[in-house]
Amino acid sequence: MSTTYHHELAAEFKLADVNLGDVHAPLALKRTIHPESIRDNLPAGQGGIGFLFHATDWETLSFSFHNVKTRNEAFEEELWRTPPFIASPIYSGSQMIGANIACPVPLEMWLGSPRGIKRFRETQFFPALELARRAGLNMVAMGASTPYACNYGALPRPIKPPHITTGHAATAAMLKEWAMHCCNEVGLDFGKTRLALFGAAGRLGTTVARYATYKDAPKELILIDLPDKVNLLHDQAKELLASDLLGHTKVSVHTFSPDTPLPQFDGAILASSTSVPYLTAADLKRAQFWIDDSHPRAASVEAELASRGHTLYIECFARGPVGLDTAFPFRLPSTRDCYTCFAEGYAAWQEGIASDFIIGSPPVWSVSYTHGLVKKYGFSVGPFHGKNGLPIEMDMRHDGKPELVGP
Repeated sequence: MSTTYHHELAAEFKLADVNLGDVHAPLALKRTIHPESIRDNLPAGQGGIGFLFHATDWETLSFSFHNVKTRNEAFEEELWRTPPFIASPIYSGSQMIGANIACPVPLEMWLGSPRGIKRFRETQFFPALELARRAGLNMVAMGASTPYACNYGALPRPIKPPHITTGHAATAAMLKEWAMHCCNEVGLDFGKTRLALFGAAGRLGTTVARYATYKDAPKELILIDLPDKVNLLHDQAKELLASDLLGHTKVSVHTFSPDTPLPQFDGAILASSTSVPYLTAADLKRAQFWIDDSHPRAASVEAELASRGHTLYIECFARGPVGLDTAFPFRLPSTRDCYTCFAEGYAAWQEGIASDFIIGSPPVWSVSYTHGLVKKYGFSVGPFHGKNGLPIEMDMRHDGKPELVGP
C-alpha cells in the first residue's frame, strides 16, 4: 500500500468531518470506504485484522455520521436499517493491515432482550462479518458487547472465514496487569491488596476472577454482582477455593444494590454491563483505584470528575506496538492505543491462527497464553487515562505517595 493512499484517506476524513450535513436528510456517513479498497491494499498472502464494534451510546454516532438526529422511534428504525460499515482502515506504519467495522445500532437498543439480540445478530452482526470477508479480513476481534450476538462464538454462523475471537482472554489479562500497575502507582503491594471485582458473575467477570488469582494474586478477591446473582457468586467462590490457583488468597462475596453499603477494598476492576452508570462519586472515593471495562461506563462523567484527586478511575485499554494506527477516534490517548479485545485479535492474526481463537469462557491457561502473545506483539498498559477520554497526570506528594492531577 502506498503512503500516498494513507494520506489521501486521512485528508478525506478531516475534510468530511467539518461537514455537518442536514439533520432532516437520510443518515449519511462522513466517509465511505469500500471493502475492495481495504482488501487490495492488505499485506500479500496474510489477509487482514478486523475490529468489530457497535455504537456504545448516541454520542459516538457523530464520529461516523454527518446528521445524527434526536432519538425517537423513527430514528431508531432508521438505525436498524443502516447496515454495518467500514469506519476506518488500520495501519502499521504506512502499510494497511485491516479495518474497523462498526454497527450503528447503540447498545441500549438491543442488549436488553433476546429479541433485540436476535435482531442485532441478523441485521448487524452477520452482515458485518460478510463485510469483513469482502474486505479480505481473516481474523475479527469482537469489541464491546458484540460477543453476545453469537453467544461468545457458540452459535453457528453462515460465514467462515473470517474467524473470530471474543477478546475476553486479553481483556482479563490486561485488567490484571492494569491492577498491578495501579498498585505500583499508588504505593500498594498487589499481594497484600483487597481487590473487588464488579460484574463477577458475568462471562468476562468469571474469566477475570480466575486469572486474578492465578500465580501473582491479591490478598483478597471480593466477588460483587447484583442480588439475583448471589448463588452464582457463591458457586464461583467455591470453584476458586477448590482450585489449586489461589495459594493464600481469600475469596468473599458481596451483592450490590443502592441500599447495601459497599465492603472495604483497596482497588476494583469493573467488568459489569448495565444500561446506566451506577457508581457515585462517594463510591469511587472509597478505593484507591478503579479500572473500568464496563459497557457503558460504571460511573458518570460527573462522578468521575468529582472523585478525581481522591482515586484513580481509569479506562482499560492497551498501548499498541510502535506504528499501529487505528485511525478512528476511540476516545483513547492516541490512535496507537486500542481496546484490549483488538489486541487479542491482532496477536491471533500475527500468529496466523486459521480458526476461531478465543470463544466461550477461556480456561486460565488460555488467558495466560494470550497474555504472552499480546506482550510478544508489543502491547502494554498505557498512560493513565480517564474513562471520560482525558489524560490523568500523576504527580508526587512530599510524602512520596502519588497525587492525581486532573481536570
